[in-house]
Amino acid sequence: MEITIKPAFRERKAIQELLVEYTSMVVAEDPRYKDFLALQRFEDEVARPEKKYCRLYLVEADGTPAGCIAMQKLDEFRCEMKRLYIRPAFRGKGIARRLVEMLLADARQDGYEAMVLDTFPFLRQAVSLYRDLGFYEIPSYNDSPVDSTIYMRKDLCPA
Repeated sequence: MEITIKPAFRERKAIQELLVEYTSMVVAEDPRYKDFLALQRFEDEVARPEKKYCRLYLVEADGTPAGCIAMQKLDEFRCEMKRLYIRPAFRGKGIARRLVEMLLADARQDGYEAMVLDTFPFLRQAVSLYRDLGFYEIPSYNDSPVDSTIYMRKDLCPA
């Protein structure tokens, strides 16, 4: 299988499909997430991801959209990993790790001191991956209405 990772702001259709698929999966697990999506203005995000994200990547496997990841600037020192999603057929192949490692390298290159993220306990493989890559749990940094949200941070060394 040939894996290709590319900037995705011009890959609007594939990214829209992946973002909707990801959020549908999360809402199916925890319907309260729908309220959080409204707070985050998810419809705007899907329509114009370049307005929210400073980095957005699409991963393809043999030319088929397999997943995505994004980065949002929070402030001068912190960025946030967003929307890491790998379609079920492509999981277990190390693609998510490659995407996260690439985004961490981008964050270092962009001069951020830390990357943060929020996730949910039912996304066990993702939580395990984040811990394996050096993320640790922190207090809430956003207004998630889902009380089981897990907040994590990774301190970044300069490039």
